[in-house]
Amino acid sequence: MRNPFPILSNLFSKKDSLEISPKSADELENSILLALLYISKNIRPNGRFVYRNNLNPKKKYSDKYYSSLRHAGTLYSMYLCERLLGKEALYNKRLLSSEYLVKNYIKKVGKDMYGLLSKPEEEAPALLATSGGTGLALIALSNLLKDNKISKHILEKMGNFLIFMQTPQGDFCPSFELVKKEKSNLHSARYYPGESCLGLLYLYEFDKQEKWLETAKKGLLRLAEKAADKGVANLSFDHWGMLATQKLFATPDNALNSPQRALLTAFAERNVKAIIAKQNLNTRDENFGSFTINRSLCGNATNMEGLIAAYQCLDNKVLRQKLAYSLKAGVEFLMKKQVKTGVCEGGIPASPDWDKPDAKNADKEIRIDYVQHTMSAWIAYKSLLD
Repeated sequence: MRNPFPILSNLFSKKDSLEISPKSADELENSILLALLYISKNIRPNGRFVYRNNLNPKKKYSDKYYSSLRHAGTLYSMYLCERLLGKEALYNKRLLSSEYLVKNYIKKVGKDMYGLLSKPEEEAPALLATSGGTGLALIALSNLLKDNKISKHILEKMGNFLIFMQTPQGDFCPSFELVKKEKSNLHSARYYPGESCLGLLYLYEFDKQEKWLETAKKGLLRLAEKAADKGVANLSFDHWGMLATQKLFATPDNALNSPQRALLTAFAERNVKAIIAKQNLNTRDENFGSFTINRSLCGNATNMEGLIAAYQCLDNKVLRQKLAYSLKAGVEFLMKKQVKTGVCEGGIPASPDWDKPDAKNADKEIRIDYVQHTMSAWIAYKSLLD
């Protein structure tokens, strides 16, 4: 029988229940270290990541396909490990991989504007600069400004591109076609607005120009308004929107007024309610902690990233208590599914059934972003516990 909240009797305790056992805490630490090891082993001497591996040693992949967005996202997870946990073992490799991203994918797209390219020979239907990808690149690269490891004008021109891509209502156009020199809906993803806002907020942290903050606020308030119009039942969980909302709340000089803060808090609450209703909380099920709408481990990981961020934005104490239990269950589900030994040690395969006798190559595929999203969730959760 499905047991939705085994700790229901504790819902009205005086504080949230985020504690985990010493054994689970050790396993969490070990899982993060193994994921870092996997990423370290899969950075080539030029800074490019090995994009795909497979637990079937006979399965080989072409090196042709590559995602600049996922490269940037992986850099972000490496930075989180330094920022939140103080683990700097991969700092030099992160610099190397950051240089590769700038050299190969950050290009001029117009007057005083740079964007992150998606190339047709690798992933895109045309030569594009995307708003979401540029946001991810800013998330990954802005922190390098404090160490003088990147030129300020590169970051500024990336920020200018996102301002250019924002509509008067606050939405972000997905792409800019470089050949046609026009905005486009090609290669769009619903996560782009949240990624764009989070990128601008990271840029604002290291470069205090008001326009970065105001563009991010406008974008997030637009997301929150659209979510309010849809209602919880029709809402698709926006994990990048949650990460950006938490980042905005954590920005000391965000200048949010009371109605704006209330709108964004409600945005987080709606997202939480929409997704935790779809979590498997049957303690007798082998996939306890997973989400019924996601078969992939990566999908489960992105849900956890967003929920951990949303937890820090909620005022509703009862919902926070429910979410505390959901976070623990989700994090431990992902810990169980990590590859712990062998050549792909530390990897996160596509499917939770990767170790079953009838698992196919598609189940056993490990992509760099699968590891990145899962490690980011674990890091954020450990930071909350600490």
